[in-house]
Amino acid sequence: MALATHGGWHEAVVCVRDLDRWIGALDQLFGWQVSLRGDVDAQLLAAWQLPAGTRGREAVLANPADPPRCVRLVQLAGVPQVEIRSSGNHWDTGGIFSLLAYVRDVDATFAAAQALGWSAYHDPVDMEFGPRLLRNVVLRAWDGVSFGIYRVQKPTPPEPAYAKAAMPFNGQQSVRAISPAREFYRDVLGWTACFDGVTNMACNNFGMPENFVGRMPKNVIIAAGGEESPGVLAHGQVELVEWVAFTGVDYAARAVPPNLGIVALRVPVRDACARASEIRARGGQLWSEPARATLAPYGDVTLFGVRTPDGALIEFFSPG
Repeated sequence: MALATHGGWHEAVVCVRDLDRWIGALDQLFGWQVSLRGDVDAQLLAAWQLPAGTRGREAVLANPADPPRCVRLVQLAGVPQVEIRSSGNHWDTGGIFSLLAYVRDVDATFAAAQALGWSAYHDPVDMEFGPRLLRNVVLRAWDGVSFGIYRVQKPTPPEPAYAKAAMPFNGQQSVRAISPAREFYRDVLGWTACFDGVTNMACNNFGMPENFVGRMPKNVIIAAGGEESPGVLAHGQVELVEWVAFTGVDYAARAVPPNLGIVALRVPVRDACARASEIRARGGQLWSEPARATLAPYGDVTLFGVRTPDGALIEFFSPG
């Protein structure tokens, strides 16, 4: 598979307890189809610093109508696991809180998710973000995973190409403090923000006490590693959110493989070793050194990882 080497992340990696249950649910709710499945390469498990004897199965889910992003589900065995964001709320920091995706029908998807035993932080709401009016609900799935799903209502969008849902375009992270997060993505990774400011949402999509809605500001940055076209930020973004005056549990220490949840965002680059050297030169530290592994469908790759100040794992990979 040919790789674009600019923009944002292409893969969200999710560690799950039951691969087949997840495959069925994501097909039913979002129409995401299995493009491949098999065993996780032992060299990749070693790059994740997992003990000898760890085994893994994986499945890559994609939507042919919305390339190139995908979700890679990984089920591991032979190693203890805990949920990264067990029972967490949005204002609990650390790791990757949710994957954001557009769907055809928010309310119908919410009802179908409830039938599977999923819940949400709040029932679907209408939210204003800049000039847009969106319908939104944040689903609480299994294994500490959340999905923020959206439908643009105004301005009237074009008819979507997908039958149920597009692939995720954003990995949302709750951060302890916005300044270190900004400096990491801007100065260490060299990413660009399309939004960097304060929001006071008048809707309650995260389930906070109703008397705080619209009163508690959030510092928000939306950034990516490049543009799809001039002035249009690439999908594969990150959204960094600091809740002002809210405190909670910090899950950063758990936000590494083999633990359960959204465990990594993967970014394709032209030369992983050169990218690792650049990150070091910018003052960053590597969580995992560049290592060779087989990563289907790309074949042999060189891959390394860095962790954000709030523990989210960002992996970079290149062919060869």
